[in-house]
Amino acid sequence: MDFISVLASIILFTTIATLIVALAAYGAYKIRESRRPKPGRAALRAGGEFEAIFLERYVPLTRSGQEAS
Repeated sequence: MDFISVLASIILFTTIATLIVALAAYGAYKIRESRRPKPGRAALRAGGEFEAIFLERYVPLTRSGQEAS
């Protein structure tokens, strides 16, 4: 095989492998999104505002050591 044929084969294999990895990543993303918990009534505050289920909001302390409002 000459040098050009080897390079063409490498480029073709790399392109096909990239497409396969991209399809697998998209499939994994769709599976993850379908399993994500949907926000229900417990996730909404009384005012209709969304409340995080898993994380708490970080509120930095002011210079006096009090939480900022």
